Amino acid sequence: MAKIRILTFMLLFALSAQAQLDTDADFKRQVYDRAYTGGINFHSRGYGLNGRYLKFLDGYNAAGLEIDLVKLRHPKETISSEDIFNNYRGFVKGRINSFYSVRVGYIHEHTLFDKTDQGSVSISSIFSGGLSLGLLKPIYLSVDEFGPDGEYYTSIIRYTGETNPANINGEANFLTGIEETKLKPGVYLKGGISFDYQLLDDKITSVEAGVIYDYFFTEVPIFFEEDRDINWSGFFQLYITVNFGYKLN
Repeated sequence: MAKIRILTFMLLFALSAQAQLDTDADFKRQVYDRAYTGGINFHSRGYGLNGRYLKFLDGYNAAGLEIDLVKLRHPKETISSEDIFNNYRGFVKGRINSFYSVRVGYIHEHTLFDKTDQGSVSISSIFSGGLSLGLLKPIYLSVDEFGPDGEYYTSIIRYTGETNPANINGEANFLTGIEETKLKPGVYLKGGISFDYQLLDDKITSVEAGVIYDYFFTEVPIFFEEDRDINWSGFFQLYITVNFGYKLN
């Protein structure tokens, strides 16, 4: 009889604990209606910012809108030791355009492992896709020149990449040539895993990692084309993002 009482007590305790866990989790999942997050993104082609609005569909799923603003670099977009030695401001040989993308898409988040108590970590899968609007801005350089009478002056010229000007100071002000920016429409897909380790239940602090693929409908000429294969339309990236946000009823 003593063993039966002990087993019965242990069974009731386990059921009570499980019921409490389910009640806490169910209550937590039912409380929040929507979430807002913003974050800093670092990827294998550059960096950027992102923002999201999510609507909770049920205890494990949320969907909504995301917006990213990112810089996309070409693999050849590196500054040589010679450039550093000469103190060229941002100048990269052969790079004739800077390229950015504004992504606007649908996002779905699925909770794989929910938090069981304060201080634990939730793990979610992230999938999104939509429009990727490329912004191709021409590069202008600041160069030192001498006039016919030997006077010294600084001029701003558009860089074509065919030849490297002498006496380069570096890239001109970012706004120079911004009115010549061309649009490069495209699409993107993103998939990742998010780890939320925020202690407070109504706040979000997460680290997310995954892959992104941007495809633009026409070639993106970032570099001067000595070789027809140097520029292309697709950009594959590995990324990591730190997100901060909050949940509301």
